Amino acid sequence: MTKMIFGSLAFVSVVAMASSAMAATVVPTFTDEGIDNTGTSTYTRMYRADLTGLGLEAISEVVIKDSNSGVGGSTGIYSGFDLDAIFLDVDGSLATTTDRIVVDSFAFSAGTTRPGSYPPPSPSGGPTNGSSSATTVDEEWASLGDIDGIYFGSGSLTLGDGGSLTSSFNQKITIGSSLFLFAGEVSGSAGESLTGLVEVSDTPTSPLSPVPLPAGLPLMLTGLAGFGLLARRRKAD
Repeated sequence: MTKMIFGSLAFVSVVAMASSAMAATVVPTFTDEGIDNTGTSTYTRMYRADLTGLGLEAISEVVIKDSNSGVGGSTGIYSGFDLDAIFLDVDGSLATTTDRIVVDSFAFSAGTTRPGSYPPPSPSGGPTNGSSSATTVDEEWASLGDIDGIYFGSGSLTLGDGGSLTSSFNQKITIGSSLFLFAGEVSGSAGESLTGLVEVSDTPTSPLSPVPLPAGLPLMLTGLAGFGLLARRRKAD
């Protein structure tokens, strides 16, 4: 079985704390760290982004979106980007593992699958490899905190064409003097790569997160409530 590798592109956004309440966007630079097979993976190409020096204070979410190019990965349950691992790392070295910060929870939205040799459902039960449903990651099958993806097997999550994965941390991760984002694709080829935008905000901006009110709105609403109370008192007099 040969998996066809093309120029699929996955977009990564990191929702973070900014020094200002105003939202901003910056572009991280991902470097190709080459093949890593320190775990049980056969071929996982790792990508790294330095999160320091970007004006961020803390990380709350990392969002990966498949490019929906329709040519990356293979067919069926392997359509689109195949994510083996995603985690934050303090020193930026894959040789050390004790400083890795793994994701606490995932929100998945499966993309479409192409007709071919590997139709859904996947061995994990969902429409793509590593998913148990169109909105749920099978975290036992797709162990995304470890570099252990098996070629055409367990250990990874396939996004599907146009699919997305939101990785969230229960507590925002403070960015000190050194913090890196690692993501790996199950592949021995650099055909599928990572690039993207880092979305900087004082609150998470994923669809699962509440939309923050403008800074002056609570004060304005308080003032309006006061005017209403005063008007009712005047009518009572």
